[in-house]
Amino acid sequence: MGRPKGSAAASSSSKKPKAKAKPKQRGGVDFKKYKHKVGRKLPPPKNATNTEIKSKAIMLPEQSMASERTGMAVNKRGLTLRELLQQTGHYNANVRRAALNGIKDIVAKHPSELTLHKVAIVEKLQERICDTDKVVRESLFNILQSLIFPSLKEDNAISMRSTLFLLMANILNGMTHLSMDIQLMSFRFLELVVINFPSSFPRYAEQVFDNFLAVLSNNRIHLQDKNKLNSVLSGLGHCLSQVAYATENGDASNRLIHSFSGRELWKCTLDEDNSGSRAFFMSNILTKLQSLIQILVNTVEVSASEFCAKPTIDAQSSEALLSALHCLNLICKICICEVKKPQMTFGISKTQFVPEWLESYMLVYLKKLWGVSRSFHEKGDERYYVFNLKIVEIFLCSSACMDNIMFPAEEFCLFVSSLLAKAKTLHNKDIMEKHLSPLITSIPDLVSNATDDSKGHLLEAFTDAFRDCKVDCKLILPYLDAVGKMLLPDISGITFTENDSGLECHGAWVDELSGILLQSIDKAPSVTKVVLELLLRIGQYFPTMECGNLRSFIRLFGVKSSSGRVELGPFVNLPRDCQELAISCLYYFSSLLPETIEPLASCSLSDVLEPTILLRIVEVLQSTYKAGNLCITEQLSFLSLLMARFRVHPGPFCTQEDFQKSSNLNTYKSLNRLILTSLSEMGDGSLVLELMWDNLSKEIAHKPSLHNMNGLFRIIVTLDAGTCKLMNDDAIKIIAGYLVDAAMDLSKTIELGFQSDKTRLFQYFIKPCIIIFCQNDKVLCCTLEMLKSFATGDDHRLSSVSKFGYPGELSHRICVVVTILIFLCNDRKLHKNLSLAKLVIKGILQHIRHMMDSNVPDVTYEDKQKLRFAFEQLKTKALQLNCWDRSELEEFSSTP
Repeated sequence: MGRPKGSAAASSSSKKPKAKAKPKQRGGVDFKKYKHKVGRKLPPPKNATNTEIKSKAIMLPEQSMASERTGMAVNKRGLTLRELLQQTGHYNANVRRAALNGIKDIVAKHPSELTLHKVAIVEKLQERICDTDKVVRESLFNILQSLIFPSLKEDNAISMRSTLFLLMANILNGMTHLSMDIQLMSFRFLELVVINFPSSFPRYAEQVFDNFLAVLSNNRIHLQDKNKLNSVLSGLGHCLSQVAYATENGDASNRLIHSFSGRELWKCTLDEDNSGSRAFFMSNILTKLQSLIQILVNTVEVSASEFCAKPTIDAQSSEALLSALHCLNLICKICICEVKKPQMTFGISKTQFVPEWLESYMLVYLKKLWGVSRSFHEKGDERYYVFNLKIVEIFLCSSACMDNIMFPAEEFCLFVSSLLAKAKTLHNKDIMEKHLSPLITSIPDLVSNATDDSKGHLLEAFTDAFRDCKVDCKLILPYLDAVGKMLLPDISGITFTENDSGLECHGAWVDELSGILLQSIDKAPSVTKVVLELLLRIGQYFPTMECGNLRSFIRLFGVKSSSGRVELGPFVNLPRDCQELAISCLYYFSSLLPETIEPLASCSLSDVLEPTILLRIVEVLQSTYKAGNLCITEQLSFLSLLMARFRVHPGPFCTQEDFQKSSNLNTYKSLNRLILTSLSEMGDGSLVLELMWDNLSKEIAHKPSLHNMNGLFRIIVTLDAGTCKLMNDDAIKIIAGYLVDAAMDLSKTIELGFQSDKTRLFQYFIKPCIIIFCQNDKVLCCTLEMLKSFATGDDHRLSSVSKFGYPGELSHRICVVVTILIFLCNDRKLHKNLSLAKLVIKGILQHIRHMMDSNVPDVTYEDKQKLRFAFEQLKTKALQLNCWDRSELEEFSSTP
């Protein structure tokens, strides 16, 4: 069915009108716009060039970092020293810390790295002195202190000059840094450099003191932690010590001042002397020290007021005050030394360079210290006592410039006396030993300038403190030094009049010396020599001094027990130099010798004593006798005792070399010669022998050894060989017994033939007897009669004087007697005297013939062979005497 036309018209009328079509653009389209979803990758342009390169991986394991470091010194993290030094400048503080720790590690493991690269290490590390990180600065300080500076000390100063220059430049830069922590740390670095390299400080002295003034003037350092103030004052103390040393030592001062004024020397003209340059420099330094005195005194006053307000004192505050007082003391020493300097050359007076404050301004501030000391004196704490000791030390140093009106000397001496008296009550001995020494050393100067009233109190307090001081205390040496100066006027110039209180203290001081000497041997050996030197000087200066207070000095050599035996003292175990000093003291303390002789003889006979000391004892006693300070009987008793009781160890007689090594016979021979020389110097020999005969007889009665008996006989021969005292029966028995003992010692080897050493020794033994026989033929005849009795078996007369057990075989006795006669006949000087004793010799020959008879019982074949040999020897020697007639000659012409 078709639709109606009306409806078609209606529908066409209801349609919207069509929009006008856009006009077409002329030309082609340049870009086509695309709509992309978010996140979709853009396709490459059609004209894009493909740059992708495809290749295979190349493996080169030999080129790794580990292979490149083979054989190199690395730390735990595998870094070399060069890399670690580079990392010390990293912007990250943690990296810088790790780098410093790595350097410490690598230097500890490989010391050669430090030896080879020490200069490069210091030049790089000095940049960290002003590091903003505290841990970095502390690590650097520890490395320099423990590793690098000890190694740098071994290098010479010239090679280290540039390195130290850079180091000091950074330290000076840090002292003016805006950060207070960096400033304070720089002062610690300065102290470290001054301690290790003192010569580097003088060149920068003026700048350093300017920086000290700047930091100490800052009140912040006083209000903050006292530990920071301590670090600054400690460094200041070391710097002042360098200036004080240069000022007090002349030659060292000249060398040091060249470094001091090195920067100004170029300004001086060529014709100007170094003294002017030095004076100009010291004037600048003293001006800065003037300001330091003011600051330090104010610091002490502030600290004192704080301490008095507090119930207790903390350790850091106490240390800060002590450091400030120590610096003040050093400054005063420098100033006083400059005041005492002579005027400069070239017409330059001292006042042009040394300001007036040295004598006036400084004392004004010291007056404030006096008030501080009075406030401390009322406190009971031991630390206040130490503060006062340091203040007194400053006043003692400045005493040359003190005015008696401003500082009354009497009041000051009383104050010092109270400090000495209080020293006995201290419980902390370490503090006392550390701080009391300067006060004790200055006592002689105080005594020399004190008035009579204050001098008495001062000496009494000093004497009490000296008595209370233990021998192992470190203060004993300052006490002994002070005692020596006050006892010896030639050293200190101190003289005491008869009514002076100082004379009463002399005896007390000397009395203490003996006790200190005996105690120091075990407890403080270093004090022993000091006391002995002091005693020797006292003896030399006071030769007529009464030695009653030194009686305990005898115990040094020995003590006689109740049983009469002498127990050796510690003298034999002293060092050699101390032994010589003790022996020399005996010359001056001669009044002690009568009681000292016996203990001294016991020490001399000890095997421990060196031979040189033994001979020295004899020489000193002989000198004392010559000076008239030793009785002759005591000297003779001592010499005879040494000769008779010296223990001789002859040693083996195998070879001459062994004999020299193992025996002390040479020592005894040296002693023998010295004793004989001393006896010959005493006057007429017969009179001297008369005086010592009883001593000789007493010693012989003790039956000494052959060597000692030989020495006693040599004494007789030296003094009077022809003495009639040998004509009595006892003397003849002694001589005969001595010859028999010597021959028996020789006959032990007769079967093997005479050994050369034994033969010489026997000749040495019989030599004094030969001299006696030459001087007295009657003694010879009587001695031969005694020997004949011994050979025939009648030995009851000799048994009482011999130390040997005589053999029962008559053949052995005959051989002993024949040995003696043969040696006597060998001496041509005795032929005349022996001819007078031909009947005795004939009787001995007849007895030998009788013993060789076959009818005599108990004589073996071997004995007869020995007797035959002895008979032939004696007959030959007897015929050489030319004292036999024809009939007597025929009787002994043949051997049975």
